[in-house]
Amino acid sequence: METRIYVDGEITPAEQACVPVTDHGFLFGDSVYEVFWWHRGALIQQREHLERLESSAARLYMEVQFTREALVDAMQATVRAAGATVDDDAYVRLVVTRGSGPLGLDFRQVPRRGLIIVAAPANRPSAEMVERGLHMAFIDRLRMSARALDPSAKTGNYLNNVLALHEARLAGADDAIMLNAAGEVTEATTANVYVIRAGALVTPPLDAGILRGTTRTRILGLCAEAGIEAVAQTLRPDDLRTADEVFVSSSVKGLMPVTSIDGVPVGDGAMGPVTRAIRGRFEAAAAAEAAAQRA
Repeated sequence: METRIYVDGEITPAEQACVPVTDHGFLFGDSVYEVFWWHRGALIQQREHLERLESSAARLYMEVQFTREALVDAMQATVRAAGATVDDDAYVRLVVTRGSGPLGLDFRQVPRRGLIIVAAPANRPSAEMVERGLHMAFIDRLRMSARALDPSAKTGNYLNNVLALHEARLAGADDAIMLNAAGEVTEATTANVYVIRAGALVTPPLDAGILRGTTRTRILGLCAEAGIEAVAQTLRPDDLRTADEVFVSSSVKGLMPVTSIDGVPVGDGAMGPVTRAIRGRFEAAAAAEAAAQRA
C-alpha cells in the first residue's frame, strides 16, 4: 500500500495534499485527532476512538460537525485508495480541525470544520523489535497540566510531547516517561505506561494527567478476563525502576515491553511473562474484532 491523504473530500498522494494556511489547525494546533489501527480489513476499537474524538472536541468548545458514519466512510475510502488489502496493517490518522476563518485566536467566526485523513503503512514493530523492547528515560520536561491544556483531550497541540521525545533521544533513549508537577508518572510521549509487580498490573490514574487510552481500556478489560489483578493508582519513578516488568501501549504499535530505564535494566532486561501474556491477549482480541466486522 501507499500513503494517501484525504483533505475535505479529495484523496491524493501525500505530496499533493494541501491544507489551507488559514486553517486554525495549522495556525494554532486547534484540532482534535485519533489514530486508528486498520487491521485485517477493520478499524480496531472504532467506537471507542470516535467517542474519544467527540469528547476531545467538546473540551475545545468544538462541534465535530461530521457524523460517525461519514467519518468511517471517509476513512475506509482513504484506506482503499491507499491500496491496502486485508493482509495489510494501516495507520489511519483522523483529524478534525477548527477550519479556515479570520486570522486571530477568536474562533467564533469559523463556520466549518476541516477534515483530514492519513492512511499509511502501519509499520508495526517487528518480532525482533518487540523482543529488544524499548529503552526509556525520565526527562525534566513535565507533562502539561490539566489547567493549562487538558491531557485527556487528544489535540493537534502536541509540542509538549514533541520536545519530550527529542530530549529522550538526546539522552540516548527511545522514548520519554513524563512526570506531572507532583512528580508522579503520567505517560510516554504517545503511549500509556504500566508496571507489573508480583504478577499484578498498575497503571497511572486518569487524574495524573493522562490520555484515556483506548488500548489502556482494552488491556484493563483483558486483565479482568484473565484474572490478572489490575489497578489504576499513583506511580512514581522508583516504582518503575524497581518493577518486575514495565510496558507501554498505543493503538497501532500495541504493547511494547520496556527493557531499560535511564540505562538500567528493568527486571532481567527482557520482556516479562505477564507482559507477554497480556500482549498475546491484545493481539488475539484485535484479530477477533476484525473477524467479527468482516462477518
